[in-house]
Amino acid sequence: MKKLLVVFSMLAVAFVMQAQIVPLDSCLAWAKNNNAQMRMSRNEIEAAKEVQGQVFTKFFPQIDATAFGFYAVNPLVSFDISRLPQTEIGHNLLDAIYEFLRETFPDETFSQQIDLMQKGYSFGGKVVQPVYAGGRIVAGYQLSKLGVQAAEAKHALSERDLLQEVEGTYWLVSGLQEKRATLQAVTDLLDTLSNVANAAYEAGVVTRNDLLLVELKKGEMQTKSLQLENGIRLATKLLCLQTGHPYEGDMLLQALDTIDVLFAPSDTFLIENRPEHELLELNVKAEQLRRRMSLGEALPMIALAGFGGFSNLYDRPQGNFVALLTVSVPLTQWWETSRKLKEHDLRIRSSEIMREDLTEKMRLQNEQVYSQLVESAQLIRQNETSLQLARENFRLMLLNYESGMATMSELLESQVILYQVQNDCTDARISFRTALRKFNDYNR
Repeated sequence: MKKLLVVFSMLAVAFVMQAQIVPLDSCLAWAKNNNAQMRMSRNEIEAAKEVQGQVFTKFFPQIDATAFGFYAVNPLVSFDISRLPQTEIGHNLLDAIYEFLRETFPDETFSQQIDLMQKGYSFGGKVVQPVYAGGRIVAGYQLSKLGVQAAEAKHALSERDLLQEVEGTYWLVSGLQEKRATLQAVTDLLDTLSNVANAAYEAGVVTRNDLLLVELKKGEMQTKSLQLENGIRLATKLLCLQTGHPYEGDMLLQALDTIDVLFAPSDTFLIENRPEHELLELNVKAEQLRRRMSLGEALPMIALAGFGGFSNLYDRPQGNFVALLTVSVPLTQWWETSRKLKEHDLRIRSSEIMREDLTEKMRLQNEQVYSQLVESAQLIRQNETSLQLARENFRLMLLNYESGMATMSELLESQVILYQVQNDCTDARISFRTALRKFNDYNR
């Protein structure tokens, strides 16, 4: 029976696998870099920064340039001067001008037919600099900055939640692997009990019933082993999916351990440090800025503008430049704007109510996480005490069976109790590590 005690001691020993241990920090780093949600969240931050850059351009002049050229088969403007109605003095003056030109330039031919705009080109530009737009440009830029801050806060929130999920799955897989080691030790123990019972049966010390009980228990353990392996495989695939790491079969993770923690009072949680609270604050500020932009639509708008160009549309190159100061005052906008402002006031109040409500819910959530951590720590201590009692119970039952004072059924029942308490200890440590992660995240 000494061999049975040696096998029994294996229940407290971790199952050793010939593989490299994957630490928790590696899984967390993989999740930050490879997880699809994290990659999309980083893209959202960059997109918000691009929007901020777009709004920033509104502070600078808007410049437009245009150019065109044309050629017509026939002149667009054509007329005969001689057919125009004229006074006698004007007619004589026109004849004198043509006579002077023919005498001055005898080799040239001068026609009284005038053709214009058969071909030409024109190009110019426009510059508009807003001086005052009712505060809409400034409010829009501030709103775009809030968009960047909101995207960063959402990224921090997504990262925190993701890392909590990854660590929870990590310790789940680690706990299942620990249960595998426990189950393997139980299986080895049952194999030894089977050999002992078989030898005792052949010696006529026990009945065949002891053999059947051991075989039934071995069959039950095989079923549990199948369920456990399926659970390990699915949980490992989930961990790989969360971390963006390719699934390559079983992974050996860090062993579960109990960490001593000095629990801080629940009222020391700083709600203001949580990304959710920052998002609620940004939501209120965004609604206030939207109200400011709506108000700006009813205020005057002042802008400086300049127009310049150069053309030869009339067979004579010429250029010009015009500077303007424009003032636009919406006269009928106040009626609609007053309704919009009331709408924004209601939305601002709703966002403030939501901020107050969710802040209180976050306080309650912090207290709940703290309670879960304390409860799981106490449960670990209770299970450790129960484990010592279960081990002692199994040891005594084993001695009683050896001396013939206990039946195989009673021995196997004590083994089931020990196995269950061992798994309860594992579950308690998984709960503790999961609650500890949340406690640390909410207590920063």
